[in-house]
Formats: sequence, C-alpha cells, structure tokens
Amino acid sequence: MRIRSSVFACFCLILEVLGIALFLRGFFPVPIKSSFSSKSKLSDVPPEPFTGRSLNSSKVPDALFKRVVIVLIDALREDFVFGPNGRKYMPYIRHLVERGSTYSFVAKARPPTVTMPRIKALTTGSIPGFIDVVMNLNSPALLEDNLIWQAKAAGKRMVFYGDDTWVKLFPKHFMEYDGTTSFFVSDYTEVDNNVTRHLDSTLKRDDWDILILHYLGLDHIGHISGPHSSLIQPKLMEMDDILKKIHGSLILKV
Repeated sequence: MRIRSSVFACFCLILEVLGIALFLRGFFPVPIKSSFSSKSKLSDVPPEPFTGRSLNSSKVPDALFKRVVIVLIDALREDFVFGPNGRKYMPYIRHLVERGSTYSFVAKARPPTVTMPRIKALTTGSIPGFIDVVMNLNSPALLEDNLIWQAKAAGKRMVFYGDDTWVKLFPKHFMEYDGTTSFFVSDYTEVDNNVTRHLDSTLKRDDWDILILHYLGLDHIGHISGPHSSLIQPKLMEMDDILKKIHGSLILKV
C-alpha cells in the first residue's frame, strides 16, 4: 500500500509540475526572435479574394495615398465619439462619421492593456502576453515582423511625436522623433502640447510619408479622476480640433 501511495503521490506531483509549466508557458510566452530573412516579403501576399490572381511579386502596388497620418489618442473610449455626448465632445469627428466620410469601427482590446503590449498588437497583429506588462517599464526593441519595419524597408520616411515607448520599440526607424514620457500621470497638458507644437510646421513639410502621433493626456485624466471628470470634455474638444487641423491639411494637399 505504501508503494502504491508513493507512486500515486509522485504521479500527482509530476502532473502538478506539468500543469504549472503549461500555465507559465501560456501566461508568459517566449518572445519571437525574428531574423531579417524571416520578415514578410511581397511574394508572401496571398492571392486576391474571389479572383484568385496572385500579385506581381516584382512590383509594389501603387500607393492609394501619398502620405498617412496615424493618430493614437490613448484611452479614447467608444462612447466619447459614438455615444450621446459625441456631438458635444468631438463635433468635427462626429460630423464626418454621420455624413459617411469615415470608415468607423470599434476595436476591443484584450488584456494586458498597458501601452507597450497594445502598440505591439497594433503593429504586429499578434496577441501580447502578460510578461509584456513587466517589459512595459523598459521596452526592448521589437524584433517581430511589424508595420513600422515594413514601412522603413519600403523606403517610407517616418516622423513620430508622442509616447517614447515607440522610440524604444522602433529605434532607428524614424527620421525624426520627439518622445514624451508616460510616467508623469498627473500631467495631462504639457504631455500633449509637446506633440501638438510640432504639428503646424510638420504638416507644411513634404519630406515625410508617415506621421505618427500618440497623445497621452486623455489617459492621464482617466487615471487621475476617471472617465466622468470635468476635464474630459475640454480634452476631447482639444483632440477634435487637432484632428480637424490634420484632416484639413491633408485635404489641401490632395
């Protein structure tokens, strides 16, 4: 009986160790170390749907637009734009949505929802692991295949202003950048002004193809006083004015 009990105890112990190992493997996945040769190429593009025709792998498709501006407003909730107060908080964007001038959708973010894992998810299309919460404090360079690397490989000139996590994830990718730290949570004014102060001069220039802006002020207000704070409306109106300026500038250059 003692032998049987010992065997059963050993079996349970092994099963427990395997269970813990499996849990840790899923909870803290090993980061993918991509080499240069493993990055996606034009020849990897699948055939067009319905037609089944493959793209000419020797020629990059013509660009639909000459330049792209990507604006990330951290903590911009869906109801701030599409909710009952959307017309009051962000009138210009709401107007564009209602007249059908935009393609709108709501993205549901999976945890962890801190900055670095979400940027990785946006640029790689992968689901980040919880170990990235720890790595968020000192973000290493992103080695996985990603949109920023592909844009640089295609010869696109990129400019970035905003959360310095981007600069850490994509070192030497931007021809010009000005990073702002995200750890002064009590600051919701200067952290955005340091981004906006570059806008007027940058939008007039013709030496860039992709402009990325990452605003943190709204997120900081949420941390300080929550989504129903009296500070939310003026911050959203500020963001609405910025988007209006960018949109108007791009239209003039078409």
